[in-house]
Parts: sequence; C-alpha cells; structure tokens
Amino acid sequence: MLVKQSRQAALGDMLFNITNQWRQPLTAVAAIIQNFDDAYEEKILDEKYLEKNIDNAMEIITNLSCTIDDFRNFFQPNKLKNKFNAGHQLQKIFNFTRNAMDEASIDIEVSIEDDLYVFGYENEYSQVIMNILLNAKETFERREIKERKICIQLYEQNSGVVCEISDNAGGIEKQILEKVFDPYFSTKKVSTGAGLGLYMAKMIIEKNMRGSLVAQNWKKGVKFIIKVKSYKEISEHL
Repeated sequence: MLVKQSRQAALGDMLFNITNQWRQPLTAVAAIIQNFDDAYEEKILDEKYLEKNIDNAMEIITNLSCTIDDFRNFFQPNKLKNKFNAGHQLQKIFNFTRNAMDEASIDIEVSIEDDLYVFGYENEYSQVIMNILLNAKETFERREIKERKICIQLYEQNSGVVCEISDNAGGIEKQILEKVFDPYFSTKKVSTGAGLGLYMAKMIIEKNMRGSLVAQNWKKGVKFIIKVKSYKEISEHL
C-alpha cells in the first residue's frame, strides 16, 4: 500500500513537471500559428516563409514527443539492478525540473565529478533526488523565501558515490528533523502531502541499494546526504 501511494505521488510529480516542460514550447507553437495570419495580411506568406515556420513547429513538436518518452522511461520502475552513470542521471533530473525551478526563481549550483558509476536501480535513485529537490521548492514557496538557492554536489568518497543536496530554506526544527523519514509524517498540509516521499526515498537507498540517506541542518537550510557504493567497489564481489 505504501509503495502504491508513493508511486501515485510520483505520478503527480511527473504530471506537474510535464506541464512545466510543455508550457513554453506549446506557447512557441501557438505563436507560429498566429503569425501565419499576420503574414497573410502583410502578403509575405510565401513558400519560403511556410517552409521555415513549419520546420520550426515540427522540431518543437518532435522535442515534445521525446519529452513524453523520457518521462515514461524515467518513471518506469527498474526490475533489475544495473550499472549507471550517476552524473548522467542528475542531468536528466535537471532537464525535467528546469522550468519548474526557473519559474520558482530558484538558483541551482551544481558540482559533479566525472565518471561516477553506481550499481543499482537508476530510476528509483533519480526519483529520490527529484523528490528532495521538489520538497525544497515547496518549502521555498511555503515560507516565501526571497533568495532561493540549492547546491548539489556529486563526488566519490571512500569507495562510495555521495550526492549532497542543500538549500537555504530555513532548515528543519530538531524535533521534526528526527521524524522526516517516518511514514506518513509530513510538514505539509494534508491535501498536499501524504508523508511518504522521504520514507520511500530512505527505503530505496538503504534497503534496495544498501546505501545511506540522512538529513541534517546546516547554515541557513537543510542538507540531504545520499551515499551508495560505487560500481567499481561492488564489481569486485559480483
């Protein structure tokens, strides 16, 4: 039941991000169509004009179609563990959430070491990171923080791949910080949060991928630290 509810919440996140990812391209296609009427009235609607604008519209539509495929593959649960590049997965997350973060005026600072490979469930790993990012976005908006910043670091440490995600959204009270990974615990209103996101995130990282996920206050916000074993460490025992 917990897994089912978590996936329903992930589906909601997916639809939210698709909406943001599609809004700007759809506006561009609408502008191209509207310009046909103006071009006709100004008598510049010739073959060259048609070919240029139709090509532009088709390119945008093709990219929209690819976005749907990317989201579908991204949210499809992995059945088997496999080797994947953690940095590449982070890049996918940035692509999916870019528009939503820009609209929320959130500055994202990223530091990624090259060629960091992990053995595990790549989509689930990515969904953990996306969940943390979207939680930070909601906290910024709920607390009406003016200067919003998220820092992400991906690096290798002691045969493990570490992903640190920190924000300046004000941190979490100590008594609440101890409960953020508990099932059904949420700081959001009942209508907006089921309290399963971080619980499932911890399950994925610690039980499914034999890693660790912790949260701690730092400076002006909270930092989540995700650590999983690197592929080269695990491959010696495969």
